[in-house]
Formats: sequence, C-alpha cells, structure tokens
Amino acid sequence: MADFDGEAFIDRFNRVWDEHDVDGIVDMFTDDVVFEASFGTQPYGERAEGKLAARELAAAVFAKVPDLHFEEIRHLVTAEFAVVESVTTGTPVGGEPYETHLVDVLTIRDGKIATKRSYRKGQI
Repeated sequence: MADFDGEAFIDRFNRVWDEHDVDGIVDMFTDDVVFEASFGTQPYGERAEGKLAARELAAAVFAKVPDLHFEEIRHLVTAEFAVVESVTTGTPVGGEPYETHLVDVLTIRDGKIATKRSYRKGQI
C-alpha cells in the first residue's frame, strides 16, 4: 500500500484502544479480522473471528477492566506488519490494580488490521 502512513496508523491504534473507542477499534479491522486477547482459557487467550465477534471481545475487555490504560513503549510498523509494545495498567472488576507489559502483533492488509494477537507478561 503505497500511501500507508505507518506512524498515523499507530497513533490511531494507540488512541482508540486507550480511549476505549470500540467503534474506532472496529473501524481499524478487516471484515475477517482475527483478534486474540491476552487473556482467556486457551494458550492464545480468547479468540474472536470477524468484526462482530471482535467488537464483542473488545467491549468485554473494557467491561472487565473499566480503567484500562495503555502507554506505548515502542513500535515497529510497515504496510503489512506492526508490533506495539506497551505498559498497561488497570483494575479488573472485583480485582486488584495491576501494571504489566503488553505486546500487540498486527498483520495489516490494505491499511486495516487483519490479525491482532496480544501477549502480556503473566504471573505464575
């Protein structure tokens, strides 16, 4: 994609997630997006396929951690791939405040996110 502005893409990505803008998040996804959250019962966390399921999963993330905040540490972006490392903080409903590192690995197609795989440091 010749006119892809990677820095603007990452700025928008960081903003919509930090502002809990579910419409903005979904607008960045392809129709057939695969979104894997960093939590869930499976080794990959919880997976949503398609925009509707991804919308529901994003909304569930914010419902679980209403004060979720992302602060980018660094990123790498091309027209086809991005990696965003962040510090996340929040307090899960009924839980204790936390701070952890998160990495989002994004596959980009035609300026939209085709896959979003999130990985965070866990405590054992």
